[in-house]
Amino acid sequence: MTEKTEKRMIAAAQFAASLCMYAGESQTFYDAFWKRLLKHKDILEEFVYFMERQDFLCRAKVEGRTVVDIMVWQIDHFKANLDRDQADMRLNKDKMVLYAFDTMTKAAEEPSAFINKMETETGTEYQGKFFGL
Repeated sequence: MTEKTEKRMIAAAQFAASLCMYAGESQTFYDAFWKRLLKHKDILEEFVYFMERQDFLCRAKVEGRTVVDIMVWQIDHFKANLDRDQADMRLNKDKMVLYAFDTMTKAAEEPSAFINKMETETGTEYQGKFFGL
């Protein structure tokens, strides 16, 4: 590992820890997330790209879905939580980003279960919702 790569990895670990802290997550959550992230180099690359640019590369995919697709799916759930006055993510962008990357690492380990959830578990329902999936 080059010195530059090593520095990027240290920065990424610190960034992940910061996201966890701002999201109110535990050290245990961080440890599990970081371990999964290290196993999936393409998702790790996406995470580092986001850390450095605050933008999404959208190169890493699980069953054709990117981290942005996951965020959109999670926002649907978030909107349902707003309807139930459970809006703890309303002002917490860090939490939304962290959970999208966390979900993506989990999805990479169980793609069929993930796709099933994305296609069947939604926060709100409306006619034609799944058009294009």
